[in-house]
Amino acid sequence: MYFSQQLIAFVAATLVTSSLTSPVQPLTRPFNCNDPKQGVNKNCWNELKVEEHLTDWVAHLPARCKKGEAWSVCYDRVATTNLEQDCTQINSTKCQPFDPDFPYIHPQWYYGAYNTWSINNFFTSWYKAIDIIAKEYPAVIVNASKPEDIDTFLAFKNNGQTSIDVALRNLIIKTDSEPQRDALMAAISAYPSTVKYDSNNIETANPPVAALLKTRLTQLLKHVESDLLAFLAMAAEGAFSQPKRLSEGAIIVKVSGMAGSLVGTEWTETA
Repeated sequence: MYFSQQLIAFVAATLVTSSLTSPVQPLTRPFNCNDPKQGVNKNCWNELKVEEHLTDWVAHLPARCKKGEAWSVCYDRVATTNLEQDCTQINSTKCQPFDPDFPYIHPQWYYGAYNTWSINNFFTSWYKAIDIIAKEYPAVIVNASKPEDIDTFLAFKNNGQTSIDVALRNLIIKTDSEPQRDALMAAISAYPSTVKYDSNNIETANPPVAALLKTRLTQLLKHVESDLLAFLAMAAEGAFSQPKRLSEGAIIVKVSGMAGSLVGTEWTETA
């Protein structure tokens, strides 16, 4: 078969042009759950069997755990040798992100420790945000404190006396996203509060609803970081094993959008 010089030149020019205008797509390597240096991935929670690992560890607490301390405090100390780490307290400087370069005993330990911090960060972000919301967008808290269909959620209303969980649930469900929102809803349902406020007089409530919300978040965090079953329920399916972390700025973005303005930054990447 005979090809003219013109045809050969045309084909060659076409191939060169194609190679210049169609860059080679980089190969996507699968995430390696066994390498903490790659960060975190929600699928690794199940792949590494972190729930089974934590359950077994708590069932056989080492002698180095102090009497009466929360399992998560002892776990973080053993996992990272950080003697000061304590993620049971909200808005605490003692709960710091974990270094993926640390030589963990096993990747399971990195995910276990990461989740103690990640869950604390979630509660702390909401704790800080509530102060800002109460000051700059008080109507948002007032609206969230009005019971809606409470017969389908905790049914605590009685002559205006309403569980603080109703206000917390309404506030978060309107401004947060899955799956962390759903994890918190489960924690609230499993560990309901007995604290109530007068939903007929929200704006003059004493103590203010915002203060009650912060106290409730503090109580919930302490419970989740101290009770393994509550912790596992929140961390299930990798809900808190994600590289992006919530911040009070992210919450204010959504709240301010509800209030008619937009400020701040939505997400902050972990270091």
